[in-house]
Amino acid sequence: MIRSSTKTIIPILSAFFFLCCEDEIKEVKLARFKNIFLYQSELFNEVPLSLNDKDSTIFVDNYIHKWLVDQMIMEKSEEMIPQEVISVNKKINKYKLSLISYEFEQFYINKRLDTSVSDFEIKEYYKNHLDDFVLNDYVVKCMYIKIPKMSKFYQVAKKNYHMKDEQMVDQMIKISQNDNVNFYYNPDEWIFFDDLLKEIPILENYSKVEFIQKKKKTILEYNDNIYFVNIFDFIIKDGTSPLSFETNKIKSIILNQRSKDLRKKLRLDLYEDGIKNNYVEKYTL
Repeated sequence: MIRSSTKTIIPILSAFFFLCCEDEIKEVKLARFKNIFLYQSELFNEVPLSLNDKDSTIFVDNYIHKWLVDQMIMEKSEEMIPQEVISVNKKINKYKLSLISYEFEQFYINKRLDTSVSDFEIKEYYKNHLDDFVLNDYVVKCMYIKIPKMSKFYQVAKKNYHMKDEQMVDQMIKISQNDNVNFYYNPDEWIFFDDLLKEIPILENYSKVEFIQKKKKTILEYNDNIYFVNIFDFIIKDGTSPLSFETNKIKSIILNQRSKDLRKKLRLDLYEDGIKNNYVEKYTL
């Protein structure tokens, strides 16, 4: 009986979503266990809107079946293990209280939380917690440029890729504006060495740290291309992570601490208000 009736449920549910905004809807019964009923309205937020009619019918049919079985299990459990059911109810009430408390605290915090974090706050936190920011890989500040092996820019690049002054920098930037040239240069930005390796080949059998330390300025040839690499600065693995890598993490830490402070203040204010207005009282054991 249940299976055949669900074929008409989906159109009813769909019609409800689009037609009932203000009028009170008469409750439609979908199933019954003794004097307990499952109503159509209970499924409105359960049926995924993305399902087609066939899948929706199956979903509703399974939902009703599960509801009926759950009701029977509940009754049997109350008959056979009443003490355990009491314990379960206590756990449910405790969880409900915890959930409501959390939602209220989040509402309170969201209304009051200052989400702006200044550069000064970030730098101060970073300076005072350096031991918390450890690199798990090597990072570098660098320039690299890839040009075809027969490029007319080879001599210019070879002369200027050391970038010792502004004139050299300007020359390299001019080369980068041509087709078939792959160029990266940002003297203030740290990048992971592995990201650099995605762009250049290491032909010799160097470890990462050996390459960084011994090949700070080098020219590599591979296939039909020439790579000019200039490593301005580096931090080895397990060194202190640069601030630029940790900015977002520090912001999250600061905002999380502000949230904790607001939650603590809320609970303290509520308790003090309860004492002040004689809403609460502690009894001495």
